[in-house]
Amino acid sequence: MSREPAREDTGEHAGGDTGEHAGGDTGDRPTVRRLLLSEGVTAFGDGLWFSMWAVYLTVIQGVPAASMGLAMGIGGGIGLLVALPIGTLTDRLGAREVLLAVTVLRAVFSLTFLVLHSFWPLLVAAALFTSMETAAKGTKVAFVYLLMPAGACMPVLARARVVQHLLYAAGAGAAAWVLSRSDAAPYHGAVVVNSLTFVAAAAVLMRLPHVPPVPAARRPAGTVALRNLPFVAIMSSTALLALCWALLSSGLPLWLKDDTAAPVWIAPLAVLVSSLLIALFQIRVTRSGQRLVGAVRSSRRAGLALAGCCLVFAAAAWPASPLVACLLVLGGLGLHVVGELYYVAARWGLSLTLMAPGAQGQYQAVAASTEGAVVAVGPAFITTLVTGAGGTGWSVLALVFLVCSLPVARLCRPALRRAADPAGARERSAA
Repeated sequence: MSREPAREDTGEHAGGDTGEHAGGDTGDRPTVRRLLLSEGVTAFGDGLWFSMWAVYLTVIQGVPAASMGLAMGIGGGIGLLVALPIGTLTDRLGAREVLLAVTVLRAVFSLTFLVLHSFWPLLVAAALFTSMETAAKGTKVAFVYLLMPAGACMPVLARARVVQHLLYAAGAGAAAWVLSRSDAAPYHGAVVVNSLTFVAAAAVLMRLPHVPPVPAARRPAGTVALRNLPFVAIMSSTALLALCWALLSSGLPLWLKDDTAAPVWIAPLAVLVSSLLIALFQIRVTRSGQRLVGAVRSSRRAGLALAGCCLVFAAAAWPASPLVACLLVLGGLGLHVVGELYYVAARWGLSLTLMAPGAQGQYQAVAASTEGAVVAVGPAFITTLVTGAGGTGWSVLALVFLVCSLPVARLCRPALRRAADPAGARERSAA
């Protein structure tokens, strides 16, 4: 079951499509329910783990904070390298089977955090865990694309993201209880619960339909996605918009604490409000990215909104009144939500539209790994800008958001041509 990529124009004169017809069927209801259930279960585990891992590794497992940060950072970077080979396996072995294997391995690798207490074991564990986490993201999108009928992929992905946000928040709430405890047992138990969520998700995935792998006669080379340089450039450039997550989780709390009159408790409130608004509007906004021209415009809207968010957050340092500072922060939060919503819509629309037939796993692996790289370096990059350069740092970040979406429209046409003729792209690269 493969789909041909769109052949339509891009940019201002575009009418590009994702290879699907916007507004189509939403797919078989039991299948969609199982997809959402699988996503929700893993999201609960993710919210539980990512809300407590830093405290768990340093306080309970006794890893020094500096070693912990370095090991998780380096290990996470190494783990990103595995995404593309797994994407190739997705095309060759079948998306459901690879996603199932990756999910089971996530369950196994998550348990390794129970038995490590030093730098090198933690680095290995982080590499293994991050590799499966990144691979799961790309494989899941490819699986949904191949499984759903025309027009249903992006709506289903949007619904999955709504479920993800809600259950992630529930997992974070469970982590808050764990963090309130002083003994080690609840922490270890939370790690086991996180592993069991992957086991449960795998059990649900086993009940989903099989998607046939790409026949050998139609299977492109295992590096065809990497050789589509315009596609790689688009994914790398728009991935910078993913800095919005580190901006909210890392940059804003430090900025509120050190440079504004607004109370620091606004930061976790902002995360909660952002999650609720995304759950409310993600499905609606995603419709704007179903066609290629809409995806290009969504990337521009995301950049503009996030740039505006940075400037408003920077302005919150000026007023001495806590109330005025809070109002500015809330205004910036509104722009942040708009930017994140359009970023996700653009990312799905661009990556799904520009895939080559028979290489969906590879292409989504490139999308997942480029975004994963930005997410990995995001906290350090944002923290350096905000704490080291103040208002100037916010201006630099705003410029990054504005610029990163500018080359997208021009790169779409060559990316589509190479996706439509991967053999020709191979010959050109060898010439």
